[in-house]
Amino acid sequence: MTKVSIIIPIYNAEEYLDNCLNSVLTQTLKDIEIICINDGSTDKSLEILKNFAKQDNRIKIINQQNSGQGAARNTAIKYALGEYIGFVDPDDWINKNMFKTLYNTAKKFNCDLVEESYVIHNEPRKYIKTQKNKLNLTEKQIFNGLSIKNYIFSAKLAVWNKLYKTEFIKQNNIEFMHFPRGEDIIFTVLSRALANNIVYVNNADYHYRIKDKYAISPNDRSVPQNYTEFYEIFKDILIQHDIFTQIESDFYSWAIDCYYDTFEKLDKNERKIFLKETKSFLPKTQFYKFKRKIFMKTFFNNLFSVYNTVLEGRKYKIFKVLGIKLKFKYTTYLE
Repeated sequence: MTKVSIIIPIYNAEEYLDNCLNSVLTQTLKDIEIICINDGSTDKSLEILKNFAKQDNRIKIINQQNSGQGAARNTAIKYALGEYIGFVDPDDWINKNMFKTLYNTAKKFNCDLVEESYVIHNEPRKYIKTQKNKLNLTEKQIFNGLSIKNYIFSAKLAVWNKLYKTEFIKQNNIEFMHFPRGEDIIFTVLSRALANNIVYVNNADYHYRIKDKYAISPNDRSVPQNYTEFYEIFKDILIQHDIFTQIESDFYSWAIDCYYDTFEKLDKNERKIFLKETKSFLPKTQFYKFKRKIFMKTFFNNLFSVYNTVLEGRKYKIFKVLGIKLKFKYTTYLE
């Protein structure tokens, strides 16, 4: 049996695909298969894939009509022959020892799931940051996801800095959602909640590229636009897997944080509509928590807050004290 199936969903990724594939092909763990799902690309992605496949027979190309990243990954899982499954996005890249480290750890501790840190490359803001686990998990110590407070919804809910036992994924029918954004949130939460043996390693071998010029922050939760439908489906799936009651408090706390992140970006009229939508989903006590969060955040932000802005091509730092704004220029014209 192949040790690891590496799944790469691809849609119009010609700009970054060479770098991504080269980083996967040079893995020190050689017994891998690389399942590339061409999700209806209209650029040169398929041509690039075919050229790589001629040079290395570990690359398997599957073509499908454009259905989204979640559907592409679900298709690949059906074809995966590896003992374990890992995911790489086509605009990212990995260090050469990543899957060797994750696989050896998984085998040593008989893991359903192994997680590691990762490196953020925020191109719009031109900075690099290593994102480590914030829960102070002990490296290479086996734990159950439900036994660690705040673990299930911690950090970025992405799949690409993890390794999953294939049998565990298929037996528990863990799948990706078919949403344009946030499609891997439920996959991550379910796998964390259902896994018996989980191990965390401090290595940061995955390089996550933020290239969207409208990216908010490396902690952006990336929840899809149709929020109510998303949360209702999410809740139903957790109930179906008989784990909702065990993580209900964490689920609503996470949902409130996501709702607040969205609320901040809306204008006055949009906020009124959004509050009605939020009230239709959240239980009464949770909705009051959400409104209290809005009030407290607004109150303290009016008392004192510091943020950056761009006016007429110049960057400014804004200090807001007791409702009074003080503006200080700290760069010249932007390039």
